[in-house]
Amino acid sequence: MAEELQHLIDKIKTEAVDKAEAEASRILAEAKSKAAQIVKEAEQNAASKLEKADKDSQAYAERSEKTLAQAARDVVLAVSQGVEKSVLGVLALNVEKSLTPELIQKLLLTLASGYTGKQATVSLSEEDSKKLASFITGEFQKKLGAGVVVQSDSGIFAGFRLSFENGKVSQEWTKEAIADALSAILRPALAKIVQQAIKG
Repeated sequence: MAEELQHLIDKIKTEAVDKAEAEASRILAEAKSKAAQIVKEAEQNAASKLEKADKDSQAYAERSEKTLAQAARDVVLAVSQGVEKSVLGVLALNVEKSLTPELIQKLLLTLASGYTGKQATVSLSEEDSKKLASFITGEFQKKLGAGVVVQSDSGIFAGFRLSFENGKVSQEWTKEAIADALSAILRPALAKIVQQAIKG
């Protein structure tokens, strides 16, 4: 009887251990499966976030590059405008210095040959009209072969305006007109110089 009881106890123990081991194996397998699923989801999530971060950084880099390119264009434009303004300012100053009474006399004599026999009005700055009045009513009028009126114009700072037929025909030889004509010629050359400097 004691043997049967021992046998029964051993059998119960074995069954309990087997059952516990089976349950433990099932729980362990389930835990491993859940852990593998969690790792897989985490890896997918990380890959998705990494892909998004890569796209975002690429978009940011492109935006930054465009912004930098625009800023560079703005700087080049500002510098080229500054250079143009400086060059044209120097040009205007040199034109004014070059328009001496002697040069004005030469220009008037040259122009007289193209307008022979026509009544003329010569408008000058107040200072130049005083200096050149006798020349204009003398030598210039003689070469022109017609009457001449000399007048001062407060809008003229250097150079002169020559008009015929009561102002219907007019030629501007003022500082501003000459500087404008020269600057129209210089602007494309300045733009080319700036572009070459950029390509450097």
